[in-house]
Amino acid sequence: MKCSILSYLFCCCILISIVSCKSGLDTRGSSDYKSSINSDSFTSIPLTPGNIISTIKVEDNESEWKYDLTIPKIKEGSKVPLFIVLHGGVGSKNYTKFSDCLVVPGLKDAGGFIFSPSGAWRTWTLDHLEKRILDFIDLAKKHWPIDPNKVVLVGYSNGALAGWQYAKDYPNVFSAMILMGSNCKVDEKLDVPIYVIQGTKDRFFPIKKARKRIAEAKKLGCDITFIEAEGNTHIKACEYKEILKTSIPWMENKVWKTK
Repeated sequence: MKCSILSYLFCCCILISIVSCKSGLDTRGSSDYKSSINSDSFTSIPLTPGNIISTIKVEDNESEWKYDLTIPKIKEGSKVPLFIVLHGGVGSKNYTKFSDCLVVPGLKDAGGFIFSPSGAWRTWTLDHLEKRILDFIDLAKKHWPIDPNKVVLVGYSNGALAGWQYAKDYPNVFSAMILMGSNCKVDEKLDVPIYVIQGTKDRFFPIKKARKRIAEAKKLGCDITFIEAEGNTHIKACEYKEILKTSIPWMENKVWKTK
């Protein structure tokens, strides 16, 4: 899989997003595997419906992990979706705003947990960030009322570029992906259903190239639903909240009903 290397200006800073080819880090079945998430820190997160902005302790010698978590109201005995949000460069410094103005309004009606961690301007395919995401999902499925067949990755820009790679490396982790504001050349069939949203006025990921690459991916057998956001740009991520809502019936009627 070869993704575009794009240099673009966000808030007077240059971010270069590169998604590298690699075999993934999913070695959780090995006997000597150690989680990168501190279990006590995770289990101390209160499951009171609402929003939490906090940090979680980690075991990987990196800094504590900042996150924005929205917790839904859950009926007793029910299990709900888990959305893992990978922000783009536009959301790196203010990831809470990114989650609050786009992802939560767009996906709250799906009734799931929405976990939006900070990547701190880094590429989401860095080893320690990938491992944290996988470990967080494992802990969430163990301790929270999560439906294991409804774990969804939501990525924007830099986060969406990583999402294409995660679709290749971790097809058994995610039931679906919603990728916005990106462009990636797929060179093999991906087994994860993907809902692609692309703005027609995106300067950094031109719509013509996106159309071409999506068509090529479909020929390989990829299950991709392609939605064009007429007039939407790249910098204003919050513009996409209404069209993001259209992914909910796709998940409920096409993806999850077959699980």
